[in-house]
Amino acid sequence: MKDELALASRFVADHPEQAAEVLERLSFSEAAAVLAQLPPRDASRVVARVSASLAVDCLRPLESSKAGEILAELPLELAARLLRRAPDELRESWLEGMPRERSELLRRKLRYPQGTAGALADPLVLALPEDMSVSEAQKQLRRSPDRAYYYLYVVDRDQRLVGALDIRELMLADGKRRLSEVMRSEVVRVPAHADIRSILMHPAWKDLDAIPVVDSGGVFLGIVRHRTMRQMAGSPAPEEASPLVAALVNLGELYWSGMSAFLAGVKVPVKGFSAGEEETGHGQG
Repeated sequence: MKDELALASRFVADHPEQAAEVLERLSFSEAAAVLAQLPPRDASRVVARVSASLAVDCLRPLESSKAGEILAELPLELAARLLRRAPDELRESWLEGMPRERSELLRRKLRYPQGTAGALADPLVLALPEDMSVSEAQKQLRRSPDRAYYYLYVVDRDQRLVGALDIRELMLADGKRRLSEVMRSEVVRVPAHADIRSILMHPAWKDLDAIPVVDSGGVFLGIVRHRTMRQMAGSPAPEEASPLVAALVNLGELYWSGMSAFLAGVKVPVKGFSAGEEETGHGQG
């Protein structure tokens, strides 16, 4: 059993697109059985590559804790999209199955209608308290470089946005000074309820690559990126699959057809399906 699961995980890690192609051909209970046996991170790689409606249908039969673990591994924007498609009771149970920090971030995004700045804001950016020293802020930046995006945002004790400075300014500043002394307090921002059109038309994009988002009380929610907004304005046409990709899909289907049959026969934490019970497959005519 361990060998088969190791092979399945390796296949997903190396060929997530092909694994997703195969998952689309399974019934919901079979797909859930496969996902239940994979580590959450591997399962999320497959879930991320199928349609939102199919992903929700495949996660629905799982135990809430397992579904929550898989959703927690997805990018925040995608996880929020799937949660919006789930019924209220199911959505809440999935959120409860996640690590607390992740569920709180998602709950915050879900408070705002889809397509608004509050829903689109990326909260995983560096925002530090105004009374922090420059030297400590520099240490934080070195510890979390992936959470800095050209700018460092500064908040007060109530998490309200009070200033910003670019990374170069931070690194050149006197380490003994406070962020409140070196930041720029006049910061462009967009309200959480701003819609996509108003965000796209914002004049600040001429000078900025990211704009902070705040709620009605000025609390910092994250940033919207120019790159993300451009992608939403118009995405390129999908490329045709190459012969090599088609061949990999065929090989993957052969492999996963056998693997899914094996895994579906194993007792796994899947709700609502007794031994031998089946429902109509979403990929079957």
